[in-house]
Amino acid sequence: MPRPQKLRCICSLPKVTEIAPQGCVEKEPVNLTYDEYEVIRLLDHMHMTQEQCAARMKISRPTVTRIYDEARSKMADMLVNGKKMTIGGGDVTVCTQMRPECADEIYCCHKNKDLVRGQRSRKTGTMETEREA
Repeated sequence: MPRPQKLRCICSLPKVTEIAPQGCVEKEPVNLTYDEYEVIRLLDHMHMTQEQCAARMKISRPTVTRIYDEARSKMADMLVNGKKMTIGGGDVTVCTQMRPECADEIYCCHKNKDLVRGQRSRKTGTMETEREA
């Protein structure tokens, strides 16, 4: 029996959860999971190394590589085949408090109170979200 997958720690849920190219024909959408989104955000947008990304998400560096490869494959499928992309799902937990490594992070959910925060429920498999007041 395989060992259970660790929850991946992400800073916040994305503001945009659906992207569709103009003129795309109705095809099966590509789904980018929250952890794949977070890896893309940390590596490509924040220019972190894979080691830094792994530490931030509390997973191993090889896991970051696997997640990154899958996310890039999905984004290429969306672009090349003109498919809509949705963002959601995955075994993630959203950080609940400001961590020292997030002090200079401009996209930290604890600095932007409009971002939705939540945690994926292992029981129901759905994301339980809350908005901060």
